[in-house]
Amino acid sequence: MSKFTEKVMLIGNDTVQKYADADMAIKMVAKTWEWYGRGEIIMPPKITTDMSSAGVAGWFNSMPCYVKPYDIAGIKLVGGYDNNKKKGMPYIKANIMLTDPNSGMLKAVVSGDWISDFRTGSQPAIMAKHLAYKTDVVTIIGSGLQGYTSLLCMSRLLDIKEVRVCDLSEAARKSFIAKFGNARFTLVEYTDNEAACRDSDIIITVTNADAELVKASWVKPGSLVMTMGSFKETEPEVVLNADVIAVDHVAQSLHRGNIKPLYESGLITESSFDIEIALLLAGKQKYVPSPDKRVYAQIVGMGCPDVVIAETVRRRIQEQTSNNNYFDMQS
Repeated sequence: MSKFTEKVMLIGNDTVQKYADADMAIKMVAKTWEWYGRGEIIMPPKITTDMSSAGVAGWFNSMPCYVKPYDIAGIKLVGGYDNNKKKGMPYIKANIMLTDPNSGMLKAVVSGDWISDFRTGSQPAIMAKHLAYKTDVVTIIGSGLQGYTSLLCMSRLLDIKEVRVCDLSEAARKSFIAKFGNARFTLVEYTDNEAACRDSDIIITVTNADAELVKASWVKPGSLVMTMGSFKETEPEVVLNADVIAVDHVAQSLHRGNIKPLYESGLITESSFDIEIALLLAGKQKYVPSPDKRVYAQIVGMGCPDVVIAETVRRRIQEQTSNNNYFDMQS
C-alpha cells in the first residue's frame, strides 16, 4: 500500500486576522444561521467537560458540526481556564479543527481566539437587526472583551445614538469607552443597572455573573433584552413577562444560561420559544418588531459559525498565497 500525505494547514491567530475582519465575521455568522435554518448543517448540542472535580480549574466545550454548503466537517474546542490570568493568558481559549468529511483527513488546525470573540460579538448585532424596534439607546452590562466585540459588531449594523456602559470596575468602564474614541455615538458610564436600563431600547448582558442584573420593571415596551452569559443574568420575570422569546438554538437554550433554571422548574418548555433566529433568517419564521412588545433573546452560542469562519479563512489563504504553512500528519 502506497504511503499517502495528509497536508494540514496551521493557522495562527495573527494570520486569522489578516484574512478576516468584523464585517466578514458578521456576514458568515448570518449565513451560517441561515444554512442551519435550512437544514444544511448538522450540529449536535455542545458538550461541556468540567474538570473541576478532578482538581483542574477549568472546563471546555466540544462543538462539532458538518456544513454542507462548504462540504467541511469541524469541531471547535473552547474553554475557560482559571489559572490563565496569573500566567498572562486569556481566560477563554479556543481552537478549531477542520476535516474532510469524506475521508476524515485533517485539513487545518486554526486558532479560534479571534474567531470566537467576533462570532460572539456578531450574534447580538444580527439578533438586534432583526428583533429590535429601536436601536437609539443601548445598555451594555459587562465591559470585558466580549462586551467590546458585541458593541463593535452592533455599531456595524445598527444606528446607535447612546451607549450606557455598566461594570463594577471603574477602570474597566473607562478602558471600554476609550476603545470607541471615534464612535459616532455617545458613551456614558453607569454604576447603577436600573438607571442604565430604564428607557433603553436594547439591553445586553455580557458577564460571568450569576445574579439578577436586570429586572422586568426596568424594561420598557418595545425594548429588546439579550443575555449571553452562562448563568442567570436577569430576574425570571424578564423572560416570563416577555411578549416574544427568541433563541439561537432551542436545545442548548434549555440547558444553559439564563433560561436553564426556568426550564428546570417547569416555567419554560421547548414550546415557549417564539423565534429561533436560524429559522427567521431562512425565511421559515416571520417577525415584525413592534413598539408594544418586550422581546427577550438568549444567545448561548453555536460552534458552526466558528467552523465556517475558520474554513473561509483557510480558503482565502489557499487562494491568495502559495506560501502555506503545511504540516504532513503522516510524516
